[in-house]
Amino acid sequence: MTDAIDVVVVGSLNHDIVAGVEVAPGPGETVLARTLTRTNGGKGGNQAAAAARAGARVLMISSVGVDAEGDMQVDNLTGYGVDVSGIARQADVRTSLALIWVRPDGENSIIVTPGAKDRVTPDLVRRQSSGVGGVKVVLAQSEVGAAVSDACAEVAQQMGARFVLSCGPVVLPSLTTLRDCDPVIVNASEARDLLGQVGADATVPEATLADALLVATGAASVVVTLGARGSLLAQADGPLVVLPAVKAEKVVDTTGAGDTYCGVVAARLALGDTLEDACQQAAVAGAAAVGWLGARPAA
Repeated sequence: MTDAIDVVVVGSLNHDIVAGVEVAPGPGETVLARTLTRTNGGKGGNQAAAAARAGARVLMISSVGVDAEGDMQVDNLTGYGVDVSGIARQADVRTSLALIWVRPDGENSIIVTPGAKDRVTPDLVRRQSSGVGGVKVVLAQSEVGAAVSDACAEVAQQMGARFVLSCGPVVLPSLTTLRDCDPVIVNASEARDLLGQVGADATVPEATLADALLVATGAASVVVTLGARGSLLAQADGPLVVLPAVKAEKVVDTTGAGDTYCGVVAARLALGDTLEDACQQAAVAGAAAVGWLGARPAA
């Protein structure tokens, strides 16, 4: 393994099938697609690609099948400069698949089928990160499950690295892991979900979501993204910061915007930016990310 890594990303890799539709289908309804695209996705891969595009040296830890879709993921991430030596290949299960339909305004709905991504386990995280040196940030997504999130926080502590958790969808890790987050990144609905899961008041005004989460989780910092309304940043050692939104030039597909944001935050933190500056850079990248079809741009 290499000692020239800034960010370790642990998460999912999915093969995305994206259908462009005029309207999303309702119950029992069939609609015709305008376009159909096969591309690379998965929150982990999207964040790794974004972190690499932001200038960080990235190691991806994940799992794919021994199939054409798995080959596509490895080749795609390699094209971004991501170290793919942490991706395990599974001979007995296929690469995970996501079915996505996207409306003309960029809004989307996603169905993810299980597959090789479910082989991302605490043991895999420990094994694939063994011997990696110089790491500044470990980035995980809660969709890999509580046990894997906990393992990522433990690995970050052992490495002396900062731990960043993209907590969506909300799967509650241990309270120790939440306290290790610096930051935990959520959108507004995820923030309320997380507040409820830790037994706090989830009905607080939107403007106080970040502060409420900071207190409820004990995290070192919290970022709440609000889409077109910007974002909120709360840190244990400073006042609440309200960051303005960055207007997108065009909206084609919103699928990868949140993942791009998280990946850029991790990269910029690893490269020495303050959290506030990292969030500002991430907002710019997230606004650009809605301008292409699919979760990632061409490598």
